[in-house]
Amino acid sequence: MKDAKEMDHIVDTNPFSVGRTEYADRYGHLSKNAAQWRRISLALLICCVACVFAVIYAAGRITVVPYVIQVDEHGYEIAIEPVSASKVDARLIISHIGRYVWNMRTVFNDPEAQLHLMNFVYNSTPVNTAAEKKYQEHFNENNPIVIGETETVSVTVNSVLSMSPESWQAEWTEERYTVGGNRVSTKRYRGIFTAAVVTPRTMQEIIINPLGIFITDFNISEVI
Repeated sequence: MKDAKEMDHIVDTNPFSVGRTEYADRYGHLSKNAAQWRRISLALLICCVACVFAVIYAAGRITVVPYVIQVDEHGYEIAIEPVSASKVDARLIISHIGRYVWNMRTVFNDPEAQLHLMNFVYNSTPVNTAAEKKYQEHFNENNPIVIGETETVSVTVNSVLSMSPESWQAEWTEERYTVGGNRVSTKRYRGIFTAAVVTPRTMQEIIINPLGIFITDFNISEVI
């Protein structure tokens, strides 16, 4: 019988075995390289997809921060500091509450003008708050579009006073007129309004409510 050394010599000198070995060495490396590049390509594809989703997510979180600016004598605008909720002047809140009352209680005989008033109330009231429910009930019970067909209501805001950092008391007078201009009645009202300041973060929020002053609750009663 042939020993192991003799068998190895036969395998080494067998042209078929040598050819098979060279083929395996040559194309085996190519197969391994192709598999490695496929894995690298797959990893790069996953990274690209992740980057695309990251860019989309970051783009959706872009916010607009309003700044206080100062205009010098040459007309150049200089950014001073970003506007924060704590720095909204009390006079601006008083003005906003006065406008809120005026827009909610005034009645025009022009439906388009009336819708502008109602939109201001809508944009100044956060969703799912007590104020939203109350102003909707007010408009349902006293539809200004329907009332405006026969009467108008003129509102004069007499005062808006601070009761606490969040609560404000407003008093106003409502004069009701017929379409012909005859006065029907004059009544005085008092309301307690709760205001909150939320700094706007998007361009749409800045356009509709640049100072971020919202009415979250109110209670209105007639002054006898």
